[in-house]
Amino acid sequence: MEDFQTFEFDIALDYLRNPFVAENIFDENRRVLVIQIPENIGHITPRDANEFFERIKLLNVVTVGVVSSPISGKTRPELDMFDVILSGPDTSCGLGVSVPNLAEGISEIVQAVTNNPQSAITLVQLLRQRAFFNVSNGLALESVTYAMLQSGPEFNTWLTNRGDLPQHRGTEPTVLSLRQGSLLELSLNRPNRANAFSAEMRDQLVEQLQLADIDKDLKHIVLRSEGDSFCSGGDLSEFGLFDNPVDAHLIRMTRNPASWIHKLNDRVTVYLTGNCIGAGIELPSFAHKIIADETLKISLPEIQMGLIPGSGGTVSLPRRIGAQRTVYLAITGRTIDLNTARAWNLVDEVGTYI
Repeated sequence: MEDFQTFEFDIALDYLRNPFVAENIFDENRRVLVIQIPENIGHITPRDANEFFERIKLLNVVTVGVVSSPISGKTRPELDMFDVILSGPDTSCGLGVSVPNLAEGISEIVQAVTNNPQSAITLVQLLRQRAFFNVSNGLALESVTYAMLQSGPEFNTWLTNRGDLPQHRGTEPTVLSLRQGSLLELSLNRPNRANAFSAEMRDQLVEQLQLADIDKDLKHIVLRSEGDSFCSGGDLSEFGLFDNPVDAHLIRMTRNPASWIHKLNDRVTVYLTGNCIGAGIELPSFAHKIIADETLKISLPEIQMGLIPGSGGTVSLPRRIGAQRTVYLAITGRTIDLNTARAWNLVDEVGTYI
């Protein structure tokens, strides 16, 4: 870790107490603040931890707490003040992410934030507000933030590099439904597109969920997919089609499957298989139960596109795995498998739909 300026907690807190800290961060071109978490974390008082969190809340920097030696109390609330927590393979803690090499893990985060500082820092500032504790508030704040970034230079650069993509319009319904007594089975149905989440699929899924909401005889709703992947995320060919991000935000507020899956939560079970990218994990995470098989691959690619998770992921994932692990997945864009998803409680059971 000698390649990084790593602060002891007390020194970091003093750094933040400087009334010109925002200007200092700008002048130093500092994007990431790396802080060593002491072995005896009990020396950090709740008052100091709260002060640290309140001072960092609106600053344009990502905080990385580093656990390099075993600490007592692996789920201590003091750890919640950091945006990301990294630990070595032998020093894992309840909110953190265990990496094989701490220096390489920090370097990966620093590089990712350097590549897309606006989207990465906007993400941590959003999650610091803890709006995800209230789902409707969290979804509204996420959508407004997403719309803002759609007008930003990082997303425009990604769009330019992507180039024009052909639109794929099929004749089959993008969401299949089958009612059997008190069970409703919904299937994402774009297998030839790895179930890329298009506007048409979104609208059809919302329509089915709205109908399910008023049908009180329905006791169980299963959401699954056709093909080898549950969902490969938003249909990239549709990104950038809205000239006015405000209109896109207003549509999201009224046509958001996340709101309906959350409302129907206690009746919804989702079966995951293959790639679950972006919306492919953000939406399922609102369900009461997630069941997945060994082919599961989960990732959040939006930061690399100059955006943030925009299908409810800044609400659903923190509620399941915590804000720190959500930030790690989003900023690094790393893919996790079934074993990690199970360990993080992102998957509840192992199995397939029969």
